[in-house]
Amino acid sequence: MTTAYTANSNESRYWQSRNALAEAARQLNNKLVSSDITEAFAHQIAAELQAITDRLADMPQVSGLVEMGRRENRGSVDNVMGELVAMAGRSHPCAPALTWQEHSGGIAGTVLFSQAFEGPPGNVHGGWVAGILDHLMGMTHVRMGHPGMTGGLSVRYRRPTPLNTTIHVSATAKELDERRTEVTAEMRHGEIITATAEAIFIRVDSARFGFDPG
Repeated sequence: MTTAYTANSNESRYWQSRNALAEAARQLNNKLVSSDITEAFAHQIAAELQAITDRLADMPQVSGLVEMGRRENRGSVDNVMGELVAMAGRSHPCAPALTWQEHSGGIAGTVLFSQAFEGPPGNVHGGWVAGILDHLMGMTHVRMGHPGMTGGLSVRYRRPTPLNTTIHVSATAKELDERRTEVTAEMRHGEIITATAEAIFIRVDSARFGFDPG
């Protein structure tokens, strides 16, 4: 996976620990959905999780991605976005496991959706399909050196996207003018394309994303 961390650095060790925590939370989310829990056990788990939440509330709190990126030994805001951004952050406990690599003109990777992301029986909810494609296209746009926001998104669902199997995703970008970039993406299960997407991204002031000192 593309990373800007120096091996064995404070940043690298910190995010490795957060990656492990996120993976444990993903497994918990999946088991909470897939297990037929008794009423008594459900109440017991809720109390135990509330106790953990109370302990977390005693830890230093941050207001968002930009503030986290300005804390010592957390890396750049770009690093923090890759870790904690909603939808597919590596250390986000509610996100599916997404890995990716940069290539000429875009990004390619894989994602695995567990049962926690089920919509139609046995398949991924369409909102998560669209969200992952939008996230991948956003990363592709940012890596052209132009942070921005989605100005319009069109998703075509060609086939159901199955759960619990490796899904391949890719995105490429093309500049339209000084403010707009067109990004296209696709999701595949083996050789079968399950969804495609097109989006226009509008550039914003990089300081708004915390990429400039502030």
